[in-house]
Amino acid sequence: MVLPLASVPGSRAPLSTTTKLLRLIGSWVIIGIGVPLLVRAQLGPAPFDVLNLGVQHQTGWSFGLCFVLNSLVFFALGAVLGAPPGWASILGTIVIGPMINLWLRLLPDRPELLIRVPMLLAGIAIVGIGICLVVTTEYGAGPTEVIMLGLVHRGMGIVPARWLSDGSPVVIGLLLGGTMGIGTVLFAVTMGPIVKLGLRWLHYEPARQRLEAAATGF
Repeated sequence: MVLPLASVPGSRAPLSTTTKLLRLIGSWVIIGIGVPLLVRAQLGPAPFDVLNLGVQHQTGWSFGLCFVLNSLVFFALGAVLGAPPGWASILGTIVIGPMINLWLRLLPDRPELLIRVPMLLAGIAIVGIGICLVVTTEYGAGPTEVIMLGLVHRGMGIVPARWLSDGSPVVIGLLLGGTMGIGTVLFAVTMGPIVKLGLRWLHYEPARQRLEAAATGF
C-alpha cells in the first residue's frame, strides 16, 4: 500500500494534474538540453551510457538499440524492487531523443577545454533538475531513476540509492569494455546529493519515506 502524500502529517497537498504535466514536459526539455552538454563536454559519458557503450562493444549493436534494451532491463529491475516504470518512462525516451539530436547539431562539436568544463558542470546540474522534476510527477522516470526509487522503496536513503543506481552501470559497463572519464565520476558522485536537495526543495518524498514519516509522526 502506498500512502498518499496528503495523508502524511505536515506534508503538502498532492500536485494537480496540470502541475504534474508541466513538470513532466519541463523535465523532458531540460534533460534534452543537459544530455547534449555532457556529450559535447567530452569529459566522460553519463554512468548509464558507460553501460550502453560496454554492451555496444561486446555485441556490435547500435548505441540506440543498446540504450533501449538496457533501459528495459532497468525498468524490469525497478519493478522488482517496487518502483515500476510508468507511461512517461517510455514516452519520455521517444520525446527526448529528437531534442538531444537537435542540440547536438547546435552545440560546438570540439570546444576548447575552457568551454568543456562549464558545459560538463551545467549538464550535470541541468540533468539533476530534470530528474527531480520527473520524479515528482510519479508518471514514470528514467531507467536509473526507477532503480533509485526501487532502492528507496526497500529502505535505502536517496543519496546511497542514487550512488548505487549510477555506480552499478559504470562497473558493469567497464567490465564489458565501456569507457568513462572524470565527468562520469563527477556525475555519479554529485547526482545523489543534487537529487536529494532538489526533491527537498520541491517538497517531495518517495513513497517509502512517506510511509516511515507517517509511522513515526515526523
